[in-house]
Amino acid sequence: MRYEIDNETIQRIGEELGIDGIGVTTAEPFAETAEHLQMYHEMGHASGFEHDVIEERIDPRTWFPAAQSIIAIAIAYRTEKHVGQKKPEGLRGQMSVYAWGMDYHLVLKAKLEELARRLEQEVGRPIEVHNSVDTGPLVDRAVAQRAGIGWIGKNCSVITEKHGSWVFLGQLVTDVAIEPNEPAPPPQCADCPDLCMKACPTKALVHPFQTDSSKCLSYITQMKGMIPVEYRAKLGRRLWGCDTCQVACPKNREAAFGTTVEFDPEPEYAFPDLLKLLDLSNRQFRKEYGASAAAWRGVRVMQRNAVIALGNMKEQRAVPRLLELLQDDRADIRGTTAWALRKIDADATRDAVAQAHKKEQDPEAKAEMAWAVSKEMFAQ
Repeated sequence: MRYEIDNETIQRIGEELGIDGIGVTTAEPFAETAEHLQMYHEMGHASGFEHDVIEERIDPRTWFPAAQSIIAIAIAYRTEKHVGQKKPEGLRGQMSVYAWGMDYHLVLKAKLEELARRLEQEVGRPIEVHNSVDTGPLVDRAVAQRAGIGWIGKNCSVITEKHGSWVFLGQLVTDVAIEPNEPAPPPQCADCPDLCMKACPTKALVHPFQTDSSKCLSYITQMKGMIPVEYRAKLGRRLWGCDTCQVACPKNREAAFGTTVEFDPEPEYAFPDLLKLLDLSNRQFRKEYGASAAAWRGVRVMQRNAVIALGNMKEQRAVPRLLELLQDDRADIRGTTAWALRKIDADATRDAVAQAHKKEQDPEAKAEMAWAVSKEMFAQ
């Protein structure tokens, strides 16, 4: 086949654009991924965030008929400034490391757009492209593996040779014929005694290379409504995401730091002030956290998670503010607050929760408040 651009040129462009890993694969279907996706859905392991048409997830030509090549990129997000990052004063929650800096969607999208411009200059003609960061139909890990970026570990993360799994992934589908890379090698997890699986707080890593996304704390921090009670204590101070399986991975221990300054940590993004967070309107939240990858769900989900964090911390200083939240107009906040008050100081807050229980109309929230009026609790 005659290629319009050779792989050496792609590697050079990637380096000039500050892309930590770049590889190319063809636009042929990802046939080997179809069976895995089907099983994933049949077993109920999907989170609901995934694209719901399997054919479009495995074959880019179903939605981009002119597609010839897919360029995969990886940009490392754990920079040297992440090391030893300290929590500021106050009652603080914690974000996943990927949300400590600027929203990666914006950073990678800009890189992909510049990459598209460079491709057009190389071929000397108008080109067609489709770029995506987390939001496209394709399975980004499958693309990255076939493009030689990295192999998929037991924790279902793409693990690169240089930066481990501390990378963001993006893809550019194009009508330009580009010399492809060799796929990444098979998983290099054989010598690891399942450390990521053992470390997972909710046992969401149900088998090697298989995740039940509905149990993953990263998904749970982003879900709407009331968080199931069995996961609340396991959240600890987490407000968004979870890094546990990555921290446990031996391949990450010697991972090189990235140099993308947009991902240098911002302390308020890394460790938000929990009480301040509870007082923010959605507009204020967008203003303060809008440049973070954790902002897309809005303030409501983050405030619910903050209430859980305060409950897990058994933080007495939070009780006055939490008592006010028993009157919040959101049922999930009222119910979660009742749970947190019981964790912090059931005796001191029982009367207030019992009063809220009398007025509560939402069944889920009322059930969360029932401890305050139960005979068993009064007998304790």
